[in-house]
Amino acid sequence: MRARSLGLILVFVGAVTEVGAQQPQAPRAPEAPRLQLKSPAFSDAAQLPLQYTCYAEGGKTISPPLQWANTPKETVSFTLIVNGPDNHPNKGVAEEFFWVADLPDGSHQLAGGRGITGYRGPCAPAGVGRLHYQFQLLALDTMLNLAPNATRADVAKAVDGHIIGTSTYYGSLERLPQ
Repeated sequence: MRARSLGLILVFVGAVTEVGAQQPQAPRAPEAPRLQLKSPAFSDAAQLPLQYTCYAEGGKTISPPLQWANTPKETVSFTLIVNGPDNHPNKGVAEEFFWVADLPDGSHQLAGGRGITGYRGPCAPAGVGRLHYQFQLLALDTMLNLAPNATRADVAKAVDGHIIGTSTYYGSLERLPQ
């Protein structure tokens, strides 16, 4: 008797599960396009043109032009961080870290030239191999109001909990031994 009751219960549960599985599900709302950073000066992950490096003609390094699209609607400001993650002091390559904070919402580009606070063109010594540089754009729900001499730790602390969108674009630099 118990086996028969258990069998009926299993058939009933299976039927209910099958009916539930056949119920149409509500369509998901389309996701908003993600924040997208790019540069008209070089392709993502491509070699940086020399004018944006320490090898610029006459030593007159300029920052590359950057553009972005698909800003999250809650954006109040942007912070752009430029970092050389491959750089390592033990290889004779100093760490690179630059930032621009509080670009207002509605901004869609950063003109090339002297636009990046403290920008020093990347400088890969000959023979160390290809070094990569990250241009990371953060969409924030606040203004940061950082001092111009803020450190990496200051920037990280200020953006913590305020990032609502990110996009990263890469450039690389390699100098072959001569």
